[in-house]
Amino acid sequence: MLIESMILAIFFGKIRGGKIHRLSNLEFKRIWVFMLALIIQAGIVLFGVNGNEFVLKHIREINAISYVLLFIGIIINVKQRTLIIILLGMLMNVFVMFSNGWQTPISIDGLTMAGYTELAELTLSGKLAFYAPLGEATKYGFLSKIITVPPPYFFPQVLSMGDVFISLGLFLFVQSIMTNEGFDKTGVVRFNYRSRI
Repeated sequence: MLIESMILAIFFGKIRGGKIHRLSNLEFKRIWVFMLALIIQAGIVLFGVNGNEFVLKHIREINAISYVLLFIGIIINVKQRTLIIILLGMLMNVFVMFSNGWQTPISIDGLTMAGYTELAELTLSGKLAFYAPLGEATKYGFLSKIITVPPPYFFPQVLSMGDVFISLGLFLFVQSIMTNEGFDKTGVVRFNYRSRI
């Protein structure tokens, strides 16, 4: 959903007279914090699916570290107000995970409807450390992955309310930069590595 949000944001930004090059003039502090958090998240999925014992044993702690890094990165750059929407979406996802043993509850019917029958079976069997079947015992089920985007959409998926907020925040963030003439000042990317947390 993030890729679609980015594409739509650029498309509507152009319609509104925005300029893509302004995105490259955005100054982010501690960019490495975001990069490290994303690498950790990718590692959880990659090694978790392949059954890595260390990742499966410590998935709660590893997940917590990645989200803490993301929170720090957003808070440091909170002057970009639309990032607050992304932060809210992340908090929703973390809250429902925390409430359900650091697993994200997901709708099995939604997975099946989206065409992911194998993933649905793995989730039901408990072989996926990061997903749990949505059921009566699920806490705060309305924050779980229950929003299904089925075929013929080119990338079927099952989203949570937090995912929607994150995508919306990204859309508004890109729009706000593209339509802001204040980002015409320079043509280079500025990453501030010297600022302190």
